[in-house]
This record gives sequence, structure tokens and C-alpha cells, in this order.
Amino acid sequence: MGDDFQRVDIGSRLDFNLGHVLGNDARDKLRAMALGSPAAELVKTIVQHFPILTSLFQAGAFYREFALPLLYMGSLQERLSDTAVKLSQPDRLRIEMAITVLVMELPDPFSSVLLGTSEQLVNMLPERAMQRAAVVAKVGRDLDALQPLSEQMDMDSFADIIREVHLFGHNSVSQAKRVPRLLDMAESHALALRSGENLVGIVYSQFCSEFALPQWAIAIDAMVQHASAMELPFDHKTFQRDLIGRAIVQPKGQTEDAIQLLRSLITATYSRLDPAAFLQRADKQLAKVRELELQIATLGANLTVTAMAKIGALAEAGGAEIKANRGWFKDELENLLPVVRAWQSFYAEWDRLHRKVPGVAAKSPASLSVVEKLPVQRHATAVVPQDVQHIQAELESAHATIEQNATALMELRTENFNLRSVNETLTLANRRPECLAVSMDLMRRIAIREAITPTDVLLFVEATSEGRVVVLDSAWKSAKEAATFQSSARMLEVISAMVFGYYDSIMSGNPDATARALLGKSYSANESENTSSNGKLRALREFHYLGRPHYFERHLKVGNGSGLEGMRVHFDIIDGKVVIAYAGPHLEVWSSN
Repeated sequence: MGDDFQRVDIGSRLDFNLGHVLGNDARDKLRAMALGSPAAELVKTIVQHFPILTSLFQAGAFYREFALPLLYMGSLQERLSDTAVKLSQPDRLRIEMAITVLVMELPDPFSSVLLGTSEQLVNMLPERAMQRAAVVAKVGRDLDALQPLSEQMDMDSFADIIREVHLFGHNSVSQAKRVPRLLDMAESHALALRSGENLVGIVYSQFCSEFALPQWAIAIDAMVQHASAMELPFDHKTFQRDLIGRAIVQPKGQTEDAIQLLRSLITATYSRLDPAAFLQRADKQLAKVRELELQIATLGANLTVTAMAKIGALAEAGGAEIKANRGWFKDELENLLPVVRAWQSFYAEWDRLHRKVPGVAAKSPASLSVVEKLPVQRHATAVVPQDVQHIQAELESAHATIEQNATALMELRTENFNLRSVNETLTLANRRPECLAVSMDLMRRIAIREAITPTDVLLFVEATSEGRVVVLDSAWKSAKEAATFQSSARMLEVISAMVFGYYDSIMSGNPDATARALLGKSYSANESENTSSNGKLRALREFHYLGRPHYFERHLKVGNGSGLEGMRVHFDIIDGKVVIAYAGPHLEVWSSN
């Protein structure tokens, strides 16, 4: 195989030999089957190669980790016995080497049975001759590879082999693989056709309590803490604390599908949910920021002109580091989304299994069998008993109460909506207002230009723009912080002219120079070169849209002067949408430094 190949580990040699002899595609297909196919399908494929193992699997002696070696061995033996293709001596050697390694990977009961059927295997593994002799002595003859094992030995000896398989499975399990091994037990249980236990439910419960729930809680706490450190909003709606651990009941007659669903869930969770690794990466990401903060704090303790200049440079570097950290954090959340989707999909599919009727579909008339066909009533005045009259009176009273409660509920909802609208005006949250529609009170104030705020303007424009406007969280935040701005009516006029007249002109194909005539001096297409080229000043105008930073240099001039009196609205037209990123005090420019 070459000198370099001698330094490769046994597993890699086996993988290489299998790919060379069987083909990489066939090898990978067998591996995927062993990992993901239903247990019944795996067993069916294995017993086609090794009929002697049929009764072992039917008795529940099945562990998924044994499936892949048996699948490989079956395919290799087929290759050896294929007379249509003449094997070269090196390829025959490769096959024998691979079979040797695979037999050694199997637990003693399985390897003993296979050795008992083939002297050829013993020739490959002379050190296993005693193992073959022991099983042959127990049976009194060589085993027949084409007959189930239970038909070739007494029941006590067969039961001993079953116990050995389960003992091996129990003793070889590490704590980290305990729950996946319980899945193997559930599959064995299903294959053995035993009933009466909710093994899938037990596996699910242990997986949640021993791994998924505590790890998810740690992950949520870590992400919330990191988001807070970076002053980022955290999506609690997507990453819900109660995502994991909903109570389930094993669906009747769907054990095989239930096991596959649970296996997919466990695999996805194990592969993606690693809060300890996230914390290590987060600490590494924050280390530079903390270092810069410490340097700034040290310089601030003894302020000099030189120290202040250094603090400015460090602050700029810290801002860039924080922006990079925020991008990294969003990527981390994206990487965790498959776990969220896996659990959501699991619950949806689990509910579908409960609704699925096993076996033959129930006959539709069966649901009508409890309905008694009543004789046709004559049009005669029926005498209603006293107790029935009393029940009818109570029913009418209940209907009246329900109508009254419905009216009261509607009034409460209206009052709640108005209170929420007032609350949105008074609070400074870094997100869009909760109310999704414009209240009649706001419509009245907009109409007469009375006591409207920048938040009111954005809400009104967003609601009336027929989907052409997107207001970013940064715009809501800046607008709410500018609640004392005195020229909101002017802001409404300028933004309306931009969202409708200017936008329509741009969308019809006119160049910006033509469309800007509709806005006059209240619009600037860009910032000065000095402002755009300055890292600090440019960063003030960069906001995230659809997960990516974007430089919003187009802006509307709502007022004159600096600070809040010179309010600016920064926006851009992206993919046919007017994206408003900022609506607040005049941002710092080069000339103000």
C-alpha cells in the first residue's frame, strides 16, 4: 500500500479499501443506510447476506452500531463470490483485510456465529479459531449459514447469546451515548414485536432531561448574555426557552416511524447544540473588546491631551470590533436555527403520526353507528316538561350573558389598543411599535397636524405606503428618542414627498437628478467626501438590513441647524423598497469635528 499509507490509522485504511473495492458511492450509501434507515429495513438487508442472524434480530438482539460492519461484510462477500468479475490479487487482499477488521469490530456473539459458519473466516483470523471451536462444540456441528440460529441450537443456548448481545450493548455505552443507545433498545423492542411499553416516550423523556433541556437553557442564557453585551436585540420568539421538552405519547401502531423521527431529532440536536463551544468562541470574540475597554479606562484615569487622542483611536477600534462581533453573533444564531427547525418539525410530524390511522383505514359509516334514526315528528303541540323549560330558560340566560361579555371584551380590546398606542409614544424601546395599525386618534392628529411625534410620522407612512416602506429598528429608536422635535408636521411633508412622488419617479426609470427636483433642497443624495471617508463618521450612517451592513448616505433635511433642530432622515431604495434607517438629530459630520 506504500510507505505513506502505513502511517494511516486502521479506520482510514478500512475506509480506503472499501472505497477502492466497492466504490466510494456504494460505500457511502451503506454508511448512510446504517445511520438513517429504519431498523426493519436494515435488518431486511442484513439477513439477505446472513440468514442465520434472522432469529437474533427477531428476538431483539439489534444494536445499530453493529449494522454497518455487517452491511460492509455482506457486500464484500458478494464481491468475492461474483464470478462475473475476476479480482486481482491486490483487490482480493484488500477485501480479506477489510473483512478481518470488520469481524474484529463485531461483539463476540455475532462474530462467533459468523465464524461458526465459515472456515474461510478462521483462515483470515487464526487467533479466533478457539472462538469458532466453542460455538461449533455448543451446536455439535458447523453452523448452517442459510438457517436461522434459533433452529440450530437449544433454546437455553440461544437465550444465552441474546443475553450476551444485550450485556455487550449495556456495558459498552458511555454517558454521552446513553440516550442514543436507548434508541437502539427501542428499535430492538419494535423488532421483537413486544408491546405494552412506551419505550420511545421513555427515550424522549431521558434525552430531554439528561441533555436537551439543560443544554438548551445554557445556550439561551449564553446567547442572551452575549446579545446584551453587544447591545443587540435577541429574538426570543424564534429561540424560545420552552421550545424543548413538550410532553409526548408514543403513537400506537407507528413505532418504527416514531423511532426514526426521534433519531433524526437527537442527531440534529447533538450535532448543533453545544453551548460550551459557543461560550468559548464568545469569550474569544469579546476578549479584544474587553482589552480595548480596559485600555480606555486606564487612560481615562489620568486624562491628558495625548491620552484623549489615544482614547479616540481606541474607541474607533472598539466600534469596529463590536460591529465585527455583531456579525459573528448573527452567524452563530443562523447556525443554531437547524436545531429550532428540527424540534418544530419533530412536534409537527409527531402530531401527524397520532392522526395517522394504522393498518386499514376506518370505515366512514362507523362514525354514524351511534346515531339513532328518529321517527318523523307530527306537527302537534308538544308538551314540554317543567325541568326542560327550566333548562331552556337557563340556556337563554347564558346566551345573553355571552353576548354581554363579547361586547365588554370588544370595549376592553379597544381601550387596550389605545393604551398601547399611548405607551408607544411615551416609551423608548429599540424596536417597532407593537400596534400594527393606525388608530383613529392618530389619523385625526395627522389630519390637523396636532401633537404628532416623529414616531407617529413613521407609523403613518409605513401603514399608508402599501408595502413600499421598510422602517428599521434603528429608525424607530432614533424617532422615539426625538419625541420632543417640534417640526414633525414638516417631517411628515418631506417624507411623504419622498415616499410617493420621489419614489414613483425613480421607479418609472427617471434618474436621481430628475426625481430630486420633487424634493428640492430638502434632499441630499450623498454625504461629503470627508465625511464618507472618515471611518467613525461613516459608521454612524451604517445600519444592518437583511443581516448585512449598508451605508445610508441619502438623507432628507427636515430642519436647519445642528442637533435635534437639524433633524435628518437617512434612507435608501433597496430592491424596490424605501428603507428608512434613521430619523433623529443631525449626525456628526466632518465640519463639526
